[in-house]
Amino acid sequence: MYIWFAIDVDEQVNILRKNAEVYVKDKGLYSPTLALPFHISLKISFNVSEGIFQDILNDIRVFLKSLKPIEIMVSGIERQGTIVWLIMQDNAELTNIHKQLDKMLLDKYGVEQHEFDKNFIFHTSILIMDNEEESKKAFDALKNSEFPKELKVKGFIIGSSVSGVAGTYVVNEKIEI
Repeated sequence: MYIWFAIDVDEQVNILRKNAEVYVKDKGLYSPTLALPFHISLKISFNVSEGIFQDILNDIRVFLKSLKPIEIMVSGIERQGTIVWLIMQDNAELTNIHKQLDKMLLDKYGVEQHEFDKNFIFHTSILIMDNEEESKKAFDALKNSEFPKELKVKGFIIGSSVSGVAGTYVVNEKIEI
């Protein structure tokens, strides 16, 4: 079972989300990003056995509930390959949260860092397209969309997927702080 957890920013970037939804609808396209609330992932999703799934969820829940609200500055909308995303500015508090989660999961459950966790880029995926040509068109259509320059961390999402394939993830719970 795959686990993911993130900062919930869906309401704060609702205009950007609506623009993305209109774009894919008008073009007759699909993006797995629109199946979930917009969020800033705190770690790359990872696969664990059913036997420790609930224990990990409990530890993540306790950790997230212990956090205090923080503010994250937004850099802007960018494109990387087939992904159009909202990039966050470097943030020491956010990086520290990421490192604490990595350490806890490694020390307690043997969950190794994914390669992307070693140089984590905090972002909100707006659209994931099938190819770079389509992502360039999506970026051009969305690059001037309105978004807040600052996001407030007020809640988190914990979710899962049986397969780990984009589009199969679901939200298991939301945590407000």
